[in-house]
Amino acid sequence: MTRKAFTVLALISGLGLLARAQQPPPPVTLVPVAGPVYMLQGGGGNIGVVADDSGLVLIDAMFEGSAVGIREAVRSLPGGGRIRMLINTHWHSDHTDGNKALGPGAIVIAHENVRAILARDEALMGGVTKALPEDARPNLTFKDEMTFYAGGQAIRLVHFPDAHTDGDTAVFMDGGKVVHMGDMFFNGMFPFMDVAHGGDIENWIRHLDKILAGLPEGAKIIPGHGPIAEAADLKAFRDMLAASASYVGKEMKAGKTLDAIKAAGLPAGLEPWAKGFMKGPRWLELVYRSLEESGK
Repeated sequence: MTRKAFTVLALISGLGLLARAQQPPPPVTLVPVAGPVYMLQGGGGNIGVVADDSGLVLIDAMFEGSAVGIREAVRSLPGGGRIRMLINTHWHSDHTDGNKALGPGAIVIAHENVRAILARDEALMGGVTKALPEDARPNLTFKDEMTFYAGGQAIRLVHFPDAHTDGDTAVFMDGGKVVHMGDMFFNGMFPFMDVAHGGDIENWIRHLDKILAGLPEGAKIIPGHGPIAEAADLKAFRDMLAASASYVGKEMKAGKTLDAIKAAGLPAGLEPWAKGFMKGPRWLELVYRSLEESGK
C-alpha cells in the first residue's frame, strides 16, 4: 500500500474514532484491584483510582463525556467527592480529554513531553487532536521519575521513553503490588503504536523486559485497554511484540515490500491478537514503519 493510501485509511479511522468520541459514552464500571486501588472501565482508556480520605488520585481521564459517569462511579469511595491528583500516562485523547472536566482544581501530573504536546494542536491518525485549555493541561511535570504518597502508599511514576509514544509513564503502587501501564499494555489485543510521536517497537520490548523483571509475585496490572491482568498476560503481550518485530524484520530483510507483507497476512501465532480495534494489516504497517524509522 502506498503512503497516500495509508493516509486515507488513517483519516477514515481517525474520523471513526472522533465519531465514537461524540456518541453517548458507555457506562463507567468500578472494578476493585487491591486495597485502596480500583480500576474504571468505560468511555476511553482504563483509569486507575487510589482512594484516599483527602481526595482521589486518578490515573488517566478517559474522554470528557465520561466525566459524569466517572464521578458517579467513585462517589462512594473514601475521598470520592474530590479529585486531588490526576496523572496522564501519555497524551492520547482517550486518556486525556477528560482533563477538561476532571483536571481543574486538581494537581495534574505527566511527563514533560506530554504537557508540551497537549499545549498545541497535533496531527494523529489523519485527524487533528486539539490542544487542551490551560486549566486542563498538566501543571506538574517530571523528566525521569517522581514519587508521591496517597492511600497509605508510595506511588512511583516512571518514564519509559519511545515505547508506545515518547511520553509514556507507568505508575507503580508497590504497597499493593499494582502497576498501571497506560497504553504500554493492551491486554490480549494489538495496540496502537504512535510512530509519529516516538513509538518504537524495539524500545517497547526492552522496557517491558525491565518492568517484568521487577514485578513482585502476585502483581496486578491495569492495562490501558482490556481487563485487569497478571504478569503472565503482560509477558504474552511482550512476546507478541517481539514476534511481530521478528516477522516483519525478516520479511523486510528478504526484500519484501510493505504491500507484500500485508497481503501475506498475519502468521498463525499473531492472528488471535487481531480482536481489538487494531486489525492485522494496520498493525503490520505500524511495525514496518517503526523498523523503517529505526533503520532496521
